[in-house]
Amino acid sequence: MAFPGSVQGSPGFDKEMTSGKKHRLGTRMQFPDGRVFYYGKSGEAITAGKVAMMKTPNADHITDLAVAAAAAQGAQQLTITNGGTTAVTGSGKYTGDFTTEGDLVDGYLFVNDAAGEGQTFQVMDHSTAATGAAITVDLYPNDSVRTALTTSSQVGISTTIYRAAEVWDVNDIDGVLVGVPTCDQTSGYYGWYQTAGPGAVLTNGTVVLGKNVMTGSTTDGSADVMADDSSAEFLIGGVIHVAATTEYSLVDLQIRY
Repeated sequence: MAFPGSVQGSPGFDKEMTSGKKHRLGTRMQFPDGRVFYYGKSGEAITAGKVAMMKTPNADHITDLAVAAAAAQGAQQLTITNGGTTAVTGSGKYTGDFTTEGDLVDGYLFVNDAAGEGQTFQVMDHSTAATGAAITVDLYPNDSVRTALTTSSQVGISTTIYRAAEVWDVNDIDGVLVGVPTCDQTSGYYGWYQTAGPGAVLTNGTVVLGKNVMTGSTTDGSADVMADDSSAEFLIGGVIHVAATTEYSLVDLQIRY
């Protein structure tokens, strides 16, 4: 099934939440007032106004996976060797079950070392693979290898950051921000995460009108005043209306446009 990569919306669309998938993960939605949202799936329950992040990457997929077969310039299919601890479920093309989407669909394959290093590809489809087995990866129709890969090339694979959103955990930062939902998200459901424009965000400490806020350093899912030290993690945006700590301030989100 094909989905558009970007859609136009209006107030209320951001609060649609479903058990079934309606858009490609990572689909961008923009409102007439400039607010921007991205479509994702929740990996746990997330209440409105709490900052959310991606799930932790699979440790055996980060880098240095072997390329099982050389890929010439122009190739649109790659074969790599899966890591040693994480099995991968494939998509309908390979399984015959078109209701099941592969774990890596709309994620990324990047060449981290040796021939062809520096290239990044988005995954359109892929096969099922046990640990240590070969994974066949299909690229999108207009994409292809530009610098040939050899069996000495090494790659990493990543799911889309919107596959299993979690509440920002100050004691267990798993990765980059995905946004802030404008309504409560049920675990395992699909919905929208706001990344730009005015939105309510859980506040920790004393934030300042017109000043930036960052991901909270002491309260999960919150925003703190921006600090120029090692505690600063990710910029969330600038404060429009100040609320007291534990309440929700109105923030001009600047996470992703």
